[in-house]
Amino acid sequence: MKVKFQHGVFLELDGDPEVRAFMDLLSYNPEDTARGGSLPEIGELVTGSVAQLVDRDQQLRIRVGPPFWERAG
Repeated sequence: MKVKFQHGVFLELDGDPEVRAFMDLLSYNPEDTARGGSLPEIGELVTGSVAQLVDRDQQLRIRVGPPFWERAG
């Protein structure tokens, strides 16, 4: 299950639906640039890496693709 928000999406992780994960707009930079910068659709599989653990929220921050500061152009 994924819920879209203005600033990003909450993601469900394979194997552990109890873990809370969030991917903000700046952390979504898929290699497939044909998407035009739009967020993934509900139910779409994304592959990323853990960018940060936010202890106070018990939440993982997920990054898809290279960080925004490494984007070309």
